[in-house]
Amino acid sequence: MIPWRKLLRWLVPISLAFAAGYGLRGEEKATITDSYESHSHETSPKEPGEALYVCPMMHIPPTKKSGQCPVCGMDLVRVSGGMQEEGEGRATVRLSKEAAKLAQVQVSPVERRSVQQEIRLYGQIDYDPAHLSYVSAYMPGVVNRLYVERAGVSVRWGQPLLDFYSSDLYNTEQQLFEAARVVPGLLAFREGTPHVARKGEVESRGPQDEAAKQEALRKMAAIRHKLRILGLSKRDIDELQQRSEPTGIATVTAPRAGVVIRQNATEGLYVNTGTVLMVIADPKYIWLRLDAYEADLPWIRSGQEVEFQVEAFPGEKFRGRVTYIDPIFNPKTRTTTVGVIVPDTGRLRPEMIARAVLLSELGTEQGASIPGQASKHLPLAVPASAALITGKRALVYVALPGQEWTYEAREVVLGPRGRDYLVVKEGLEEGELVVTNGAFKIDSASQILAKPSMMNKSPKKPQS
Repeated sequence: MIPWRKLLRWLVPISLAFAAGYGLRGEEKATITDSYESHSHETSPKEPGEALYVCPMMHIPPTKKSGQCPVCGMDLVRVSGGMQEEGEGRATVRLSKEAAKLAQVQVSPVERRSVQQEIRLYGQIDYDPAHLSYVSAYMPGVVNRLYVERAGVSVRWGQPLLDFYSSDLYNTEQQLFEAARVVPGLLAFREGTPHVARKGEVESRGPQDEAAKQEALRKMAAIRHKLRILGLSKRDIDELQQRSEPTGIATVTAPRAGVVIRQNATEGLYVNTGTVLMVIADPKYIWLRLDAYEADLPWIRSGQEVEFQVEAFPGEKFRGRVTYIDPIFNPKTRTTTVGVIVPDTGRLRPEMIARAVLLSELGTEQGASIPGQASKHLPLAVPASAALITGKRALVYVALPGQEWTYEAREVVLGPRGRDYLVVKEGLEEGELVVTNGAFKIDSASQILAKPSMMNKSPKKPQS
């Protein structure tokens, strides 16, 4: 067991050392606090233009005296005073002439003007959908014979594509033959050609024969109309009446000259009504399909010229015009389709990747200007370097008229951004001067003074 005198001999020096250290810490803390408070007594000057000194590192109240920061020890920096609050969230900063020159402050007027932008889009070459022809089945049946067996084949107008057998067509043909047999010689009947009866037929006719003939003619006209609905042409129907019996086979021909870009039919294939058998495109009409994002839409208008390139012809530029803007966005890619008609060059092929550039001009507050037409309502714009943007906030510094080197921090609502200019929706008036160079340095001085700035939305009011 340790004797109590020996224990006391150790405890007394330790206690004295602890007390001395705590006292010295409290004295140092009081010294720094007193020094900080002594500086805080001399804050912003009473007269505008009087010099202030602030710490570039610590957020302490400004003072009239130069020296070192009582907190971090850095040299205080001289700034001009004259900060005048003009209502909540609105303040001005006055710089000295020397400080303004060091900051290289430059201003530009707020004006109404057209804003230009270069939009880069990507897409693919395709055939113009307005010049596609779909060859479909007008009735259920079986593909009996193919004349065009694969895609990529060029066809002429009226060229046979395939033979099609249908039981519905067979029954309709049989009805036509039965109606034609009522009057002798009508099997050779052609629409628009009167039937010339033979001498024996005229002598044997009576009132009943004439009524039966008229009924047969009406029935034949109805059947011919039904055959037209089933896809047969007038020429096909006339040739059908020259036969001795129905076959139920119809020859499907090309509805236009072009290239077969899709071939879905095979011999023996059973199809239903409306099945697409082939698709024919006119190669003279090429379509550039571009993908545009939401931010690109204000800059795109029908009729604008587009310049694009493809990998197959490096360095060569092709041109076209915007003719279509899809009103619906793709929910997966968040893009919409922009269609560009391209003149026929004979070298572009479908599915080629294209890189396009659209030179646009925002001539109104709503969107891109119509090519070749001057706009009467130009948007309000400022140089892009004038705005200090942080997230959703945008701040500009406005030079106050009649007050040299005095600038006001003002929040603005921005519109679309052009190549060199920003459209301003709210916050500025035409003719005002905004800082285009040195705005960040002015904002730094405003932030040091605890005033509205890019990072400080609302100034902190001093506590009484």
